[in-house]
Amino acid sequence: MAAAEVSFSKQIAPILIDQCVECHRAGKAKGSYRLDTVELMLKAGDSESAPVLAGKPDESELFRLIVAHDGDDRMPKKADALPEKQIALIREWIASGAKQDVADKKAALTTIVPEKEKTQAPDRYPRPLPVTALALSPDGRTLASSGYFEVTLWDVATGKLKSRIAGMPERVLALAWTAPDQLAAAGGVPGRSGEVWTVNPSKPAERKRLVNARDCVLAMVASPDGKRLACGGADNLVRCFELPSGKQKWQIEPHAYWIMGMAFSPDSQHIATASRDRTAKRIDATNGEIEATFTGHDCAVLSVAFTSDSKETLSGDVEGEVRRWDRNGDAKKDSTLRPSGRTEVLAVGFLDAETPLAATGNGSVVSMDAKARKTKDKLTQHEDRVNVLLLQRMDKATRVITGCHDGVVRITEAGKSEPVLQFTASPGW
Repeated sequence: MAAAEVSFSKQIAPILIDQCVECHRAGKAKGSYRLDTVELMLKAGDSESAPVLAGKPDESELFRLIVAHDGDDRMPKKADALPEKQIALIREWIASGAKQDVADKKAALTTIVPEKEKTQAPDRYPRPLPVTALALSPDGRTLASSGYFEVTLWDVATGKLKSRIAGMPERVLALAWTAPDQLAAAGGVPGRSGEVWTVNPSKPAERKRLVNARDCVLAMVASPDGKRLACGGADNLVRCFELPSGKQKWQIEPHAYWIMGMAFSPDSQHIATASRDRTAKRIDATNGEIEATFTGHDCAVLSVAFTSDSKETLSGDVEGEVRRWDRNGDAKKDSTLRPSGRTEVLAVGFLDAETPLAATGNGSVVSMDAKARKTKDKLTQHEDRVNVLLLQRMDKATRVITGCHDGVVRITEAGKSEPVLQFTASPGW
């Protein structure tokens, strides 16, 4: 029986994405060679030697560098040689004609790899799963929560499970409603994959993958006007998509390290990012131009939020400091706050125009008196770190929705001690 033909999209592209694309992509093309698309992969870099010669693996520069004995020449640089099985696959692919089973050769390699079959979430979780993402539907009736290879939907009035959306990233780390019938989910597996999906919750088969990245997507936000979706993560990139088409509008690498948090301005014109590189940035949402860089933090920045007028930004860091800065990246006078001691500020926001909020690693959600530079009130206290903070503004009250690492979701009305609702956001609990 003849051996099956090697598939570029299923077998070769995943190797290139894992081992090569990071050093040979837009903005980081070592040797002036890129292989983040099929079209570019076939073009020579500085060596001027053809990367791939169909039927001639030993004369193909790409293959020659993969099997080079000298560690200074061999690709990937500063890493172990590819496993023999992967080398044999690439040799066989080139030797058999280097065929590309790809409809659009200008498309990013990450978008042409077929979706892998996802693990099914258990009917009943053996233990509560940490809540790492929440999103409130536009009508305020449904709360989407992170799950294991799924997104779960909960009734805000009762805390009862409404439905489950399978086929999502293994770890769901960000959620956003982009329309009444469209939910975006982002996440992945650290060090291995990053994904962003849009899905119709009432028709789960109606879904679209916007991102298939080499590393985890850690943050994602939708613009208030519903026209854009932006995401960032462990590949240091920020991607912005048009809605509802899902077409990528722009991509930049604004930080030197992971992007941990993001926010859209209320006027939908700006994006704020928080990074482990100790900076926060303000970005023009229309074109990806960096408008301001805030360098006032001395450690990793985890969270960001805009003021209601979109002019200023709040950012929180891993050592418990919250800082407020303007559109030029300049700190406001006496802006530094420490709401809850030396513990991570995992999420920030505003209770009203003048009252900042912080959700922290010690389980507290507190409001702050910016002028007095001190904690004002404790809105709620969880038993574990608070990963997610949402606000639901109602006619006569503001509700604070929190997601905790122990799996608990709590809805609290500002000014009241007892929660409106509390439940464990894991099926079976």
